Order: sequence, then structure tokens, then C-alpha cells
Amino acid sequence: MIKRGITVFALALLLAVPAAFAADGGAIVKKCGSCHKLTGPAVKTIAEVKARKAPDLFYAGSKFNKDWLVGFLQNPTVIRPAGTVYANHIKTTGDTDTVAPAPKCESKLSAGDAAAAADYLMTLKDAKMKTGVAKVGEFSKAKAKMLIIKTEACNGCHSIEGNGGLSCPTWEGIGKRLNPDWVYSFVQDPQYWDPKVWMGKRELDDASMQLIVNYIASQK
Repeated sequence: MIKRGITVFALALLLAVPAAFAADGGAIVKKCGSCHKLTGPAVKTIAEVKARKAPDLFYAGSKFNKDWLVGFLQNPTVIRPAGTVYANHIKTTGDTDTVAPAPKCESKLSAGDAAAAADYLMTLKDAKMKTGVAKVGEFSKAKAKMLIIKTEACNGCHSIEGNGGLSCPTWEGIGKRLNPDWVYSFVQDPQYWDPKVWMGKRELDDASMQLIVNYIASQK
């Protein structure tokens, strides 16, 4: 009887250990505050923009897909080839501009810490962002590319399918990275999210917005 009681107690203790030693996602993310802005509002002056080291995270839960966050935090990749503020990484020699290698996030979290940090980041949402507006499904890729490349010239700043600019985030894997509802909101009004962002506001109808959102969502 005593032996059975000890076994039951030991089992209960083992089951309690994961909860007791669960990583504190908030504490992990707090360490990122030396580079990322973890609380709003967004910066409002050019001087503040130039001082940025990394993107804002105070609306990460609205912007990102959780599965992508978990993977990225374990093995960060370069998303912004010219850094968060491209002007800080351009070197001009004569008539030629070259882009210095962008600094890479050094988080390299364990799987458990990455999951805990992602859980916390997903709680950082913008309450005003509309959800359910992006209708991801079948779409015409040809029409989407015509709009994105020819009409809106998004590739002037973004690298799309391996070609384009370096001053803004690459679209490689962007479909895994970003929440389609956030993409819709950002393309519609970039300055709502970042008053000093250099991307211009688009006056597009819903059909055009859905083409852009679907194309971006397809880039896995």
C-alpha cells in the first residue's frame, strides 16, 4: 500500500514538473526590448526611425502567424536585406551604392523557449484591427502579379520571387510569416501601423486588395 502510494505521488510530481518549470514567455520577450519596441505607440519622428534596430513587436500577435514565430525564434533568418532602416546600411562609393550586410537576429531560442515566447507575442494584438477581412482561396496569379509588379511596382522595394529591391522586407516565405488580415490592413493604410513608414497608402478596391493578400499568402 505504501509502495503504491509512493508511486502515485511520484507520478503526480512528474506531471507537475512541466508546469512548474514552464518558460516565462513574457520574460523571454522582454530581453528583446534592447532592439525591438515592445510597447506602443509607434515612433513619430525621423530621428526615432533612424535609431531603430529592429521592427516593432507591440502588435506581433496581429501581424505574425504563430507557427512561423516558433520556427524563426529558434533559427532566425534575414528578412530585411538592408536592415530595419535601409538608409543606415547603404554605402556610397562614387556613383555606386552598396548595401552592407544586415545584422541578424541572435535569439536562437530552444524549442520550449521559442514556443513560450511565441505564445506571449501572440497576445500583443491591436484591438482595432479588423479580422476576417482577408479571403484566402482561389485567385488569378497572373492578375495578381500584373497588379503587384506592373501597377503598384511592389518589387521596387521588395524582393519578389528572387527579384526586386532590398530596402524593404523580402517576400520570400512571407505567406508563412504574416497574418493575411494584417496584410490587408497594412497595405490599405501603412501609416496606421507606422506613421513614418516609407510605403505609401494605397487607394485600392477590395478585389485588388484580395489579389494582393492571396498572392502574399501563397508565398510559402
